[in-house]
Amino acid sequence: MSACLLAACSSQPSVMAMFFDIPPPGQDKSHDPVIRGPRRTVFVDPAIEEAKAYLARLQERAKAPPPANWTEIYKKLPKDDDANIDWMAALKDKIITPRGAIDPKTPDEGKTTDDDIKLSTSGKPARMVIFSHAVHTQWLTCTNCHPAIFKKDAGSAKITMDAIDNGKYCGVCHDKVAIAQPSGCKGCHRVKKKKS
Repeated sequence: MSACLLAACSSQPSVMAMFFDIPPPGQDKSHDPVIRGPRRTVFVDPAIEEAKAYLARLQERAKAPPPANWTEIYKKLPKDDDANIDWMAALKDKIITPRGAIDPKTPDEGKTTDDDIKLSTSGKPARMVIFSHAVHTQWLTCTNCHPAIFKKDAGSAKITMDAIDNGKYCGVCHDKVAIAQPSGCKGCHRVKKKKS
């Protein structure tokens, strides 16, 4: 045995090569890479994977802004004399910046009309209704109203307060997301002042 060890330590490479598969000096012995299988099988626990996914969702939720506190927002909006929200003042002061349409893909028509339209009030000429395009087109695109709610032809719609109260014409928005009744009436009905 000692002879083998002595022989392995001697300068003769052939004996060492016998034990360790070492090439002799100056000779390159190339080997194909040795591919070994995994030492152990990796076990994926579905409960752990589900917990990881849950934590990822929590982290995403933490990045999201907190839900709006509508009570506090309402308090900050400007009010008119009757304590209704003055939407035009809120728009002018840039407290709100509404989109022109619910669907963000709705194209902006560009130029709109700012004409005021006088609507006849049968039997009550003292309470003329003035529809202001300018008030509406500052934050709505034309497609919100035309042609589904109002045709563009003058006099094509018989607008009544009953129809509005039933959610037609102006009632599609008003008394829902816009000026509430009864104090909001003066927003549309302009009472003619008597000459003194």
